Amino acid sequence: MIRNHILPIISFILLTACNKALDIPPQDKISNNAYWKTASDLNAYVLQFYGSFPRIGNVDGLYTGYLGSDALNGSDLQIRSTPASQLNGSRVQVNTATGTGWNFTNIRAVNIFFENYQRVKESRNNIARYVGEAHFFKAWFYFNLLKQYGDVPWYSHSMLINDPRLYAPRTLRTLVADSILIELDSAIADLDYLRNADGKNNRLSKEAALIFKSRVALFEGTWQKYHAGTPFGTSGADPKKYFQAAIDAVQELMTPGKYNIALHASYPQLFNSDDLSNNPEVILWRKYDNMLGFMHNLQLFLTKSTDEVSITLQQIQAFLKSDGSIYSYRDTAVKYRGTSFLTKIARDCDPRLKSIIWIPGQTMWSNTGGTGNFIKPALDATGIDKNYTGFQLSKGANPADPSAGGVLNFNAGCRTGSILFRYAEALLNLAEAQAEMGVTVDYAHTINLIRTRAGMPPLVVQPDPQRKVYADYGYLISDELQEIRRERSVELACEGFRYDDWRRWAAGNLFSGKRPLGFPYQAAEYDGMDVPTTEGFVDPYKKSLPSGYYFNKNRDYLDCIPVNEITLNPNLTKNPGW
Repeated sequence: MIRNHILPIISFILLTACNKALDIPPQDKISNNAYWKTASDLNAYVLQFYGSFPRIGNVDGLYTGYLGSDALNGSDLQIRSTPASQLNGSRVQVNTATGTGWNFTNIRAVNIFFENYQRVKESRNNIARYVGEAHFFKAWFYFNLLKQYGDVPWYSHSMLINDPRLYAPRTLRTLVADSILIELDSAIADLDYLRNADGKNNRLSKEAALIFKSRVALFEGTWQKYHAGTPFGTSGADPKKYFQAAIDAVQELMTPGKYNIALHASYPQLFNSDDLSNNPEVILWRKYDNMLGFMHNLQLFLTKSTDEVSITLQQIQAFLKSDGSIYSYRDTAVKYRGTSFLTKIARDCDPRLKSIIWIPGQTMWSNTGGTGNFIKPALDATGIDKNYTGFQLSKGANPADPSAGGVLNFNAGCRTGSILFRYAEALLNLAEAQAEMGVTVDYAHTINLIRTRAGMPPLVVQPDPQRKVYADYGYLISDELQEIRRERSVELACEGFRYDDWRRWAAGNLFSGKRPLGFPYQAAEYDGMDVPTTEGFVDPYKKSLPSGYYFNKNRDYLDCIPVNEITLNPNLTKNPGW
């Protein structure tokens, strides 16, 4: 509720034992009245906001973290045991803000920083980085609100319960987006370069703010383009303004000699390493360490369990043949079924395919607990150990990790790092923004760099006769834009981007009236176990969704603003369809 979000903060500052913001959990609190004396006070204040970044662990019941978040939130590329409510039109009106994204507590906290930081009597150079972090986090918190709710009140001050400004109406989403970009410009100006940042890529930098700016601008540009003329678009919005902002941000990031970043040589090592501090591609990451109280069980859930996260045929079909041509997975399924199908496509297709799903014979764990190889998908398992499609998540797996293949132990955990921003995303953002602008796409310095790292030939724009099967957006796009979207879905597979992508593309048609499918089932491999199939492919929702997903295109691109919030602030209005 609003009242919970605006109560005066008495003991507000979360201290940490050191400056590495993603390493140390909060340990103490300091009275606001005794604060704002030194740059160290500012440092301790902004550290509290790092906890808002996504993490691996039991977050909303998901142990695989960002690697499985598309299954939890809802997408055409990942599923879990039951259909996602947002995709199926089964969400209900929300009465209270508790447990929702309608929360302005962190925004108020950032505003308190801006109202007080100038009380610190030190040089601008000593405090600039912390001011930059505050600008970044205000943008971060508002972007999350923008994605969920569209128009939201923009608050520039911390306010008490009796302040009439608290009960402001919703600010037009384009103005919110513009304000977010202004915050990020301020962050870029004040933050240190990555090479100078305190904590290096474990702490915010100019590079992180630039890539985030490209993400925000691309999101809003495509949102306004593809939602134009609907209740979700903004009258008079100029998508090209946002595409240009995305282009400018990434091109700045690519300035020769100015920023010390590049693609890492190994794609798999990006996701299964404990320490990413020296990885040139990783711009910001979260570190885990048992001694510091941060732990998770990712390796267990990638090697001995599944967390129910199951990859769909739609995701697999995005992968091209290793020579760059279109691959017919359905034709292959006529001759190869079950595990032989997995082995065949791994041999024939883009090498990155072997890095996101388990292939028979791959080593799942090899440590003090012994060695175990992948035999077949866990279609015959139960509960949290079950796979539902035959395509079993492996991205991020490290067979040598001590917890791989082990027994669930929440007091042990593993230390595999999680990426928050990496350079490849920036390159993909640039290519997409250029294509949307209608200017020449710089493939040589974007997508082709990514494909070379993967062992794939340069991108070729080609018609795809199977496009209507797995990439039917409900509207026509060019073959070029389709190939750029394909590359995005391959390179960023299982990293949590798809949920935002289908919403900004107004692409509910990807799943509306359809069901997610799995691999071609071979009953003999499972002792004849009865598995629902359609045309021979595993069809996990065949019984629960006989007519496919019922996506409510007039409502479910945005979330419900809690009813009680509208009661408390009559200036708020409902979102479309709610």
